[in-house]
Amino acid sequence: MLALALAAALAAGAVMAESGTVLRATELRSEPLASADVIGKLAAQQPVEITARQGAWAGLKTEDGQEGWARILNLRTGAGQGNAGSSDQLAAVFKTGSRGSSVATAVKGLSAEELMSASANHADVALLDEYAASPGEANGFAAEVPLATHQVAYLKEERSSRRRNR
Repeated sequence: MLALALAAALAAGAVMAESGTVLRATELRSEPLASADVIGKLAAQQPVEITARQGAWAGLKTEDGQEGWARILNLRTGAGQGNAGSSDQLAAVFKTGSRGSSVATAVKGLSAEELMSASANHADVALLDEYAASPGEANGFAAEVPLATHQVAYLKEERSSRRRNR
């Protein structure tokens, strides 16, 4: 029963558009490309509705009905005062593992607990092994193209490392 309620909450959050605020003045573009035509300007603190996401771009609809694309880094999701709907907050926890109060375009790291509880996925490892080339296949490919063998000496290991363990 709980799983059904969670699925319904997530589906509702995924269907509805997300509210947002423009962080700094930016251009509204016709497509999610830096080279796309500029079709409007967005002012800082202007409320927008985020209707789609594609890579580092968000599809937007302004209060006056204008639609276009802007970079996600120029936006803040939510109303800006932390009173987004509970279904949106719940969906954000499951989608990103965070409260969803900021937009990030980088890969999120793993916590120490997540690393400790990780387990091997033997099926995926076996799938990767299927793509590996044998030494004979690799040598055959190297013989077909103009590759040359080069000996590279190992770097001497320094006794004192500049990097400190964290």
